[in-house]
Amino acid sequence: MGLSLKWKGLKLHRFAGAVFVLSLTALFASTAQAAEAKLTQDQIAYYQSGTESARVRLLIEMIRSGHTDMAEELLKRFPLQGNLAENRTLFLQGLILENRGQLTASAAKFRSTLANDPKLTMVRAELAQVLARLDETDSAKHHLELLVAEAPTPEQAAGIRSFIQQLDANHPLKFSGFVSIAPSTNINLGSSHQTVTASGLAGIGGADATWQIDPASQKQTGTGITAGANLGFSHHLGDHFQGVLAGGAVGTYYPTLSAATLGLSQSAELRYLIPDGYVGMGGVSSQAIDPIHRNLAYSSYGMRGSFETTLTPRNQLTGSTTFEWRNYPETPSSNGTALMLSSVLTHAIDSSSNIAVILGYENVLQQIDFNSYHDGTIGFGFYKELPHGMTLEGQGTARFAGFDADNPLAGYTRYDENYTGSLTLTKRDWYFMGLAPSLNYTYTRNVSNIAVYDYDAHAVDFRLTKKF
Repeated sequence: MGLSLKWKGLKLHRFAGAVFVLSLTALFASTAQAAEAKLTQDQIAYYQSGTESARVRLLIEMIRSGHTDMAEELLKRFPLQGNLAENRTLFLQGLILENRGQLTASAAKFRSTLANDPKLTMVRAELAQVLARLDETDSAKHHLELLVAEAPTPEQAAGIRSFIQQLDANHPLKFSGFVSIAPSTNINLGSSHQTVTASGLAGIGGADATWQIDPASQKQTGTGITAGANLGFSHHLGDHFQGVLAGGAVGTYYPTLSAATLGLSQSAELRYLIPDGYVGMGGVSSQAIDPIHRNLAYSSYGMRGSFETTLTPRNQLTGSTTFEWRNYPETPSSNGTALMLSSVLTHAIDSSSNIAVILGYENVLQQIDFNSYHDGTIGFGFYKELPHGMTLEGQGTARFAGFDADNPLAGYTRYDENYTGSLTLTKRDWYFMGLAPSLNYTYTRNVSNIAVYDYDAHAVDFRLTKKF
């Protein structure tokens, strides 16, 4: 499937020299039937008489019509000039390589062009198609989803979304994995304080008292090693329904704590496909395992409803509602239920940047009422591709949680405010085997009126990503 989009900055959607291009294309086609055909002096003279934009357009037409060798010879003998010459040359070289079936080298040329200027939508469209042919589906979908924002017409936007759906249909089974190194100033999210003060001996009329916080509950610095894998399967059930299965595992080891965690998750969902989106309903479950002591620390199961809809080519809304039952085998008094609602509104500024608004709500009930709580979350995110092959992503959230009863240790009801901000920097033009390096920094500040729950943490995460 082809994608026809404008190429911003190179102005390939308008040409004053259109007549020149058409006539010269015909001239070349009349004498260049074979790949090894040589350029004539008339062809060369006519090519030199055209404007720079007209030459670029002609070379594109020649490559697409199969006269690749002649286009390459013209490009070498008469290098493009001006401020746009480097990007135009890289793009044309990428087209030549693509036409010859050298897809990996072609993708490298297109990525180099986008590293210089990420707003070149025509380059991004060609890159997405080459990545799809290379079966680098995640990366291809990443670029296609960015392109939807700048589709000139609703029909072309629908065509890009159809291309994405076709990629999913062609690759029903998906696997992804990662390994990261994550140093943190608070790997156990422990308290930033050493003592906690209880008011009036836990509310029974006595004097205030101060206790030492268990050192194991105080924050500890160290480096964690995290690895994860996700497996997904989707299948169309007729024209209007789609079944989706997913499973994931994330394991973390902290040498400083001599502790490890293993989290598992599973989901099954039936989706009803609507124009520009879907509505889904299904089941979810998860488990937390202590692999060192080989015991089940936590498990849950429940129901989830979700939706995704494209409001306009530039605006997409997603959301989910989950209700689950939670079990803690080692501390049954913590058993209970959780209701979680979330939604994200994403607005695309152009094909290289977008912003998002995040909303969330939770209501968690446990058998211990002072550990039950409800909270609301509001957040903001952004994605921006920069020159020099850099991509910057950021997200900030504020969460406000109120608990249901007085804490017996402190003598009053707990209230938390959690502020989290993260920045991720990806170097798009440093890649190997379809993976690019990504560095994330996250700062968390949990403000609590009970000192044992009051903490902050700085964390860094380095990993490789396919979505670039």
